[in-house]
Amino acid sequence: MLDTKTLYEELRQYERVKDEVVQTSIKASRLSKAVVYSVIRKDFASAERALRELEEVVTRLKKTLSEWPMFYSNATTGLQEYVEARTLYLLVKEGRLPTKEELGVDVYTYLMGVADVAGELGRSATEELLRKNVEAARRLKEAVERLYLDLLALEPRDFELRKKVDYVGSQANWMSEKLFYATTCRQTGEG
Repeated sequence: MLDTKTLYEELRQYERVKDEVVQTSIKASRLSKAVVYSVIRKDFASAERALRELEEVVTRLKKTLSEWPMFYSNATTGLQEYVEARTLYLLVKEGRLPTKEELGVDVYTYLMGVADVAGELGRSATEELLRKNVEAARRLKEAVERLYLDLLALEPRDFELRKKVDYVGSQANWMSEKLFYATTCRQTGEG
């Protein structure tokens, strides 16, 4: 017969930890969005406050995952969002991409998160174009193009990662199109 009393308690603990990982991942995603939107608005004080809280949440999440690795898949979205937020912040603030070691994530989570930065750089380019800062938008487009070429050079075979690389390429094309219209309309006096 099963030791139902012991198994019952162990199962409840398993379920509690799994729920905790899911909720912590959701919190990491929410805080990551706060960082991203603050960076795009160039509100670095708010970005840094959210980033400090995000770091605490991700540290807690990683600690739980080290004890319960079977729940890693329940945390990947939050960790990818974390990578995206930290990468965008460091790229805009310091002009650099963090390493996967610096972020403490695996290669897949790292690349998925870094690739997502392309969309945020596209939004930033739109904001710059609205301010009529074509040169800043051009630099952002060039950063996305470099990211795209770097990701292509990795020759990813995973379907989801390949889709993400295609997304980065689409962002670069979209940014080129926006720049074309911004510069053409400005030159012809239509803008």
